[in-house]
Amino acid sequence: MTLKHGLYAVRGLSLNELLEIEVLAAECNAADQLDLKLNWSFLRTRPKNQTNDFLYYEQGKLVGYLPIFCFNLHEAEVSGMVSPQWRRQKIFSRLLAAAREECLLRKIPSLLFIVEHSSASGQAFVASLQPDYDHSEYKMRLDRLMLPATLPSSPLQFRPAQKEDRSVLTHITARAFEMNEHAVDWYSSSSMNDAARIYYLAFLGDTCVGKIDVYYGAKEAFISGFGVLPEYQRQGYGRQILTQTLQAIQQTGPRPVVLEVEVKNEHALDLYLSYGFKQTSRYDYYRLVL
Repeated sequence: MTLKHGLYAVRGLSLNELLEIEVLAAECNAADQLDLKLNWSFLRTRPKNQTNDFLYYEQGKLVGYLPIFCFNLHEAEVSGMVSPQWRRQKIFSRLLAAAREECLLRKIPSLLFIVEHSSASGQAFVASLQPDYDHSEYKMRLDRLMLPATLPSSPLQFRPAQKEDRSVLTHITARAFEMNEHAVDWYSSSSMNDAARIYYLAFLGDTCVGKIDVYYGAKEAFISGFGVLPEYQRQGYGRQILTQTLQAIQQTGPRPVVLEVEVKNEHALDLYLSYGFKQTSRYDYYRLVL
């Protein structure tokens, strides 16, 4: 059997490739005392008709990996890692060159690098590219969720989204995050059919005022896409939505809850801290125009 060697650009990830990535991530995290951001929920459901993953092998062993994540039409988020024993051999540069070529083919105008704040090697590499600093986010974790069995009454009606709610999810996301609706393209049929992903909607009467996305992983629940329509913000609805979301998670059994929040979003930070979330990592985002 021929051993894999060199760079591979793949469409979708096999179970074996996912395992290889997990092993490499554990090696890098242990060596550097980091928590690399790899968006595992998306890696496990990669589309088979699109190249988003770049792997580098040395005699059958995965030693470098770079994924891209395209959550809108304007940018590709970039993460990645190289085994400590194989650094300073331009492996990540080769991976990045292949990813950059793919993005140019797809007419994606910029790359958004995700670098852990405490990663000296990652920060140095990205600095050599001379990108523009974009923003930073905290990763926050709630290890022990303790909510009362009976919650205070709320005027909101809270339910999981159905397939016919895709346009509502798109509209709320675009309004809450000041995006163009055409750029919100991740509520696909496959994601709506994924049993591990549940998108929740909150209604005030007949009006949907907010939404929140939860990925139920094997070891933790990941919250994202938490948004409230601008005209309903600062009225306590966000806290009610978060409370009902945490209750829904709690009903599936004990598990940690993880989320990410922009460093400058003090209102959201205060909300999460009030529930017992603690900061575990900080990620810096840098933009490079292609």
